Amino acid sequence: MKIFFTYIAKSMLEKKARFCLLILAIAMSTGLLVTVSGTVDIAIGSFEKPITESFEGKEISISSTKDEPFFTTEDINKEGLKSITGEIVLAATTSGEEINNVTIRGKEDKNISKDQLIEGSIADFSGNKCIISKRTSEEKNIKINDEIEVFIAGESKNFTITAISANEKTFYNDSKTSYQIIVPYEYISNEFQVEEKFNYVTANKALEDSKESIKLFNDINTEFEAKELFDVESIEAEMTSFTSMLYAMLAIVLFMSAIIIYGSFKLTITERLSVIGTFLSQGASQWAVERILVLESIGYGIIGAIVGNALGYGGLFLINYFLSPLKEYGIIEHFSVEPIYFVYGTIFAIVFSCISALVPIIKIRKLVVKDVILNDVNISMGIGWIKCIIGTSILAATVFVNSLDAPWVNSFSSVFILVSIIGLVLMYPKVIDLVTNVLFKVCRGRSKVLLFAMNNVRTSKVLMGNITLIVISMLSIFMITSMGTSMKDLVVGAYQEMDFDVSVTEFQGVLGLEGESVTDRLMSKIKENENVDIESIQITKGAFGTANKDIMVSLEGIDSEKYQKYNGYLDLDSDQYSEMYKKFDQSTDSQIIITDKLKRALEVEVGDKITIEVNDRKRGLEIIGVIDGKVYNNGRFVLMKNDAMEKEFDIVEAERISFKTTKSPDFVKEQLKTVVKDFGATAITRDEFQEKNVEQNQMIVDVLSIFSYLAIFIAALGVLNNIIIGFLQRKRELAVLSSVGMSSGARNTMLLMESVLSVIWSVVIAIPYSYLGLSLLTKTMTAIEMPMSIVLDIRAVPIYAVASLVLILVASLPILLKSNKLSIINELKVD
Repeated sequence: MKIFFTYIAKSMLEKKARFCLLILAIAMSTGLLVTVSGTVDIAIGSFEKPITESFEGKEISISSTKDEPFFTTEDINKEGLKSITGEIVLAATTSGEEINNVTIRGKEDKNISKDQLIEGSIADFSGNKCIISKRTSEEKNIKINDEIEVFIAGESKNFTITAISANEKTFYNDSKTSYQIIVPYEYISNEFQVEEKFNYVTANKALEDSKESIKLFNDINTEFEAKELFDVESIEAEMTSFTSMLYAMLAIVLFMSAIIIYGSFKLTITERLSVIGTFLSQGASQWAVERILVLESIGYGIIGAIVGNALGYGGLFLINYFLSPLKEYGIIEHFSVEPIYFVYGTIFAIVFSCISALVPIIKIRKLVVKDVILNDVNISMGIGWIKCIIGTSILAATVFVNSLDAPWVNSFSSVFILVSIIGLVLMYPKVIDLVTNVLFKVCRGRSKVLLFAMNNVRTSKVLMGNITLIVISMLSIFMITSMGTSMKDLVVGAYQEMDFDVSVTEFQGVLGLEGESVTDRLMSKIKENENVDIESIQITKGAFGTANKDIMVSLEGIDSEKYQKYNGYLDLDSDQYSEMYKKFDQSTDSQIIITDKLKRALEVEVGDKITIEVNDRKRGLEIIGVIDGKVYNNGRFVLMKNDAMEKEFDIVEAERISFKTTKSPDFVKEQLKTVVKDFGATAITRDEFQEKNVEQNQMIVDVLSIFSYLAIFIAALGVLNNIIIGFLQRKRELAVLSSVGMSSGARNTMLLMESVLSVIWSVVIAIPYSYLGLSLLTKTMTAIEMPMSIVLDIRAVPIYAVASLVLILVASLPILLKSNKLSIINELKVD
């Protein structure tokens, strides 16, 4: 048995370059699988510590079910919870060139972590004093007894720094432009006349399970509601669409890796034909020979699993690093990977290696022992119609299914992409065969070298394999680049249909405080500018909530008289929606318009009522209409009138104020910059909004592009492997051509022409299919709730065609060197 395994080990290591190629193909696939599988856990983990740290050990939040955001804790029944503490939390900003988001934390003395203080004292912590973090002190170059000015609801407040704390607990997430300051509860509550009340109340679970604790508390308390501060399930749900895209791209990489492993084992078997023949001639059974190769494939799988798991671990480490919100301060969140992912990776690597190697191993059964011993096995093929008919049928069925406008088609469109690619791979060899026969007649009497190259491409499985690899890599690139271009065109087109020039955003009021709203004061300032078209001003309110308890929605409060013109992207003035919108505009009740995506999720119809919860207020609102939300706010939003938003959910402050200008938007923006800064607001032009959105979408494309680059890399390895296989299989044929007068230069030219023809055929095959593939990808994007029409970026085709040509020519260099060393006598002699 030891000798048996020693032989297998030596066989694996005999060709070190191929050994590395196989291990690399298996390891990359395994590493990607581990990385993609663990991405969600790593993403959640990288944010969990910063978020939970800021909660200071608390797990549950408590809010009032009444309309008042500030409430007393005296009437709370603590059943199910313990360690209940209250604070006043206010949003503030700073003035100056760089606007900072500041969170004011009004804490009672007993709730301040005094052991975290590293400088100063809070022995007399009263009045307008505050505590800041060490990081904020260093970033802002401020110290004990310095003053810090902030704006709360547009009003200036000055605080004197009396202590500096370590960046722990409350201050853990402080950064240069977003930080916290602790002020005396008595002072801030007196300033805003909310004595003995809080708007931020937290607690810990009293039972083992937090959900059980919350249920017990909510069953007893009718005027208060408890919720988890950190909801892992909602975060996982939000990442579902993105991870689905990652798995789809992973499938392409796996398909190409399988081709690599298949080709490598095919080359291994080709080189060992005489040894295999010797085994068979000495009485070894086919199963005995196959067992050796299967065990060899398992060996590759085990080694590939070890390397792949290491790559996966490294990939997850990098993801954790880049997702760590405080990495610029040298703080990398704790990194750990669930061992089960490595178990999955190991099982996958072994099974993947065996399955990919199975076809060339099984084909040994078809070999004639005499031919095997003499190494006289001809691998060329005659191309039949059966595979072509099957492939054509698959493509025709896919085209028909793609023409259907049904939800199930969208849901299974990613599967149809893979199936149709299989159909394409089955069909195109016969197409090349038929076209080549026609070209033979046209080119007869001209370049013999070209005719030989054309014929070799037509009849060689190996060269057809190269075309398959190049086609798949091209398709993945076309899909990613076209998706990026389509996203950009979509965003640019959408913003061009938005009727505004400048928007003022990022100002905040404080819910529950009396007095003139920040929005009203800011509006007065904006109207004073003579270059602002006052009639075009659109006030938009915003809020996030849930519909029917568990569906996340975005609410947008609008000025219904102007919104139809303001948001041209939603086509509210079209024949389809104009009558419905007119009813909405004239309605006096708090009626709403929802998107078709929400309609499907909630399973409701026009006229039904849905329960929407915002700021712990639940309201039953009637649906007056349904529109196609496209990708605006991810297609999951509700339109309400501004006055209805205030009436039902006490949303007083606007999210943004948009308007047209009579002069250059950039000029007006600069004019307003100094006016709005005291409110912590930012003026931004429509073009800047557009550019920012394009950059955000480009990040998704960049992540997916990693898979395309891997596909190209794998294709390069596969092409190199296949070219070497083809050369080894055709050495006798090449020797025959040389014996009848073909020069080494002509032979090398023929080999290069084969490579060039492989690229040309790949482009010819990939481009027509891309229209079907991109149409299916459009349906896939709709299924994952990112509806957009994806069209082929034809400008990218020449670039990637040239890149593929360079790639395959470089891969051809090794066989040109081998060709020059070809011995005619050795190849033609008969043993």
